[in-house]
Amino acid sequence: TIYERVNMSHGRIARSAMMATIVASILVLTACGGASVPDKYNYDDFTKYVKLGRYKNLEYTKSNPNVSDAEVQDAITAALDKAKKKTEVKEGTAEANSIVNIDYTGKISGRKFDGGTAKGYELNLADSNFISGFAEQVVGHKVGETFDINVTFPANYSNNSELSGKAVVFTIKINSIVKTVTPEYNDEFVTKNTKFKTKAEYEKNIKKQLLKDKKVKAASAEKQEIFSQILEASKIKKYPDKELKAAYNSMISTYKELAKKNDTSYENYLKNNLGMDKATFEKQANTAAKNTVRQELVLHALAEKYKIKITDSEYNDYLDKLLKDAGYTRSQYEKASGMKIEKYAEQNNLFDTMLYERVMDKVLKDSIAK
Repeated sequence: TIYERVNMSHGRIARSAMMATIVASILVLTACGGASVPDKYNYDDFTKYVKLGRYKNLEYTKSNPNVSDAEVQDAITAALDKAKKKTEVKEGTAEANSIVNIDYTGKISGRKFDGGTAKGYELNLADSNFISGFAEQVVGHKVGETFDINVTFPANYSNNSELSGKAVVFTIKINSIVKTVTPEYNDEFVTKNTKFKTKAEYEKNIKKQLLKDKKVKAASAEKQEIFSQILEASKIKKYPDKELKAAYNSMISTYKELAKKNDTSYENYLKNNLGMDKATFEKQANTAAKNTVRQELVLHALAEKYKIKITDSEYNDYLDKLLKDAGYTRSQYEKASGMKIEKYAEQNNLFDTMLYERVMDKVLKDSIAK
């Protein structure tokens, strides 16, 4: 939905490399470069397509977010977890809860077998998916020691039936004990890992950022609540052919491209991944296209009521801000994702996201908090 895109657009930009697999129509570029406002819903009269429901003096639930000390502490704990470092201790004895770095060679009747040898493998002795008895027999041995253990593959060993029920001798060398060190939370940690110099400054900023995020989410929820009311009260008279066909074709082309990337036919992709035949999927795609156009019609009709127009320049500034907030320049984004921001914006309808934000800011001012 449109309002879901508002919540997700920033995160999607940050995860842009994964989105490179989704292909849709490419946005027409201006002669000087950059994105043009999409050529859609350019109607002088929306009343022949949609009868808007009431959009003024609507009631909505007002949120008053706050941040607790516990939430600040959770953020600090997460930062400390992220800063953990592994160290390899070259002395000591493996205990039941140790993580060890080992070399091992497995033999059946004196002969090596495929998959039975490794070097520098990190094994968590407390949480091992190795054959029963393997990890247990490592416990008690010292770093630098080489020793043999005896284990037997399960009778129904699914990874390799040829190994089922076979007795194996593993020769193991413990290279080190792996320790995870969590840094101490103090001013030194703050100075080294953040742009702040003291814990007090850092915690104040955490609280500020958490509150900012909560306010954004609260405002988004308020807009969603109002837009849902308007959408529910609005009636579609007829669907514009241009936009309905575009929405439908975009969905179909997306799945055809996914099928191509997975080296399979369109029909097989639908069957194997969605459990549908072509006719069923395309019927649902038509319904989904109508739902999309319904929301977009209501949005653009509201924009007309509030006389909101977005220029090419404003749209490009909006995309630049999304990139900046996600830590990208345009060239950095293109290198990371393999696509230009203009193409990503078209695929994910970021113009409608921008329009939604502007329109709903106006609608929110005309609504009543409860």
